[in-house]
Amino acid sequence: MRRIITGVVTAALAASLLTLPASAVEFTDIQGHWGQTSMEQVAQWGLFTGTGNQQFSPDGTMTRGMFVTVMERAAKHLDVYQQPANTAAFEDVSADIWYSQAVIWANENNVVNGVGGNKFAPDEPVTREQMCVIMARFLENCMGMDLSAYKEREMTFLDQSEISDFAVESVKVCVALGLIQGAPTAGGMEFQPQASATRAAVAVVLERLVNLNQEQPEQPGETVPPTGGGETGGGEGGGQTPPVTQEPTEEEKADEAKVAEYLRIIVDNYHNSSYLLTTDKEVQDCMAILMNCIEDAMAQRDKGQFLNRDYIRERYADQIDQLRVAYDSLTENQRNQANNVIVRLADSEQIYFVMDYFGVSMGG
Repeated sequence: MRRIITGVVTAALAASLLTLPASAVEFTDIQGHWGQTSMEQVAQWGLFTGTGNQQFSPDGTMTRGMFVTVMERAAKHLDVYQQPANTAAFEDVSADIWYSQAVIWANENNVVNGVGGNKFAPDEPVTREQMCVIMARFLENCMGMDLSAYKEREMTFLDQSEISDFAVESVKVCVALGLIQGAPTAGGMEFQPQASATRAAVAVVLERLVNLNQEQPEQPGETVPPTGGGETGGGEGGGQTPPVTQEPTEEEKADEAKVAEYLRIIVDNYHNSSYLLTTDKEVQDCMAILMNCIEDAMAQRDKGQFLNRDYIRERYADQIDQLRVAYDSLTENQRNQANNVIVRLADSEQIYFVMDYFGVSMGG
């Protein structure tokens, strides 16, 4: 049974949209951390540089100054950065402080507007709702995205009345795009809008943001590579034949609908799990990785991606190890807790189907 459950955990990880870095960034305080892969990736992209002495400080609090700095670096990484014309922004941001240029850039590009009274409060922790506001403005004003449809989405967080009026639409956008999720609690999910974020949590969110802007969702169906002819460029054979889109078969459509149904069942059961709240924090962190991955995959489907077997197995083939790192770091008792959570997420038929769909063996 344990081998089966371990396989289920591994299978669900295949839904992750997180990209493993080509080479690990050397931090001495992130090994085995639930956000290790994301921290390595954003550091490799140059969004984070660590806190000195090869430390990332994953559980340290992210300040507003830090967050705007990584957003500025994301703009440069995505090639949408525009040099600000002004030399000052807020009275509490001195010109010689390390985050001053990032704040000036963010203010001039309407990514941040401050906290009132011509102040930015750079040393205050950035809250979850503030992160959403900044990211939504970045997507609109720097990336040129039309977010109007996402702003109309409904939310079902138990504490959504606590979200500030100015942040409601931005939270809807970020949740709908899969950039940020809620936290399980008794009776459902909370968003915890006023809670501050750790550096590890921001690394995960920023990786999703970059991936969102680097990858366009594909339309239903498979792209069939051209046959014959030569490569584009100066070689023989002329131009490349345009790809042909092949409509999925009825069997593929049925299987895709089934796996989507099963994944939604897993998500719903997770959100309503009272047992999860009795498990150790390490188990909850491990399961949070799992569910964030599944919800990210479902968000891609909501945007039009057809989740056929070939797409799933090719796209996520290299992503399976991330959750395994967290799972393997659990104690025997914690693994039993995690297994008990998993068997409550779906019945055996649904679990086996998902395992087969993702091409995961039953071995541990």
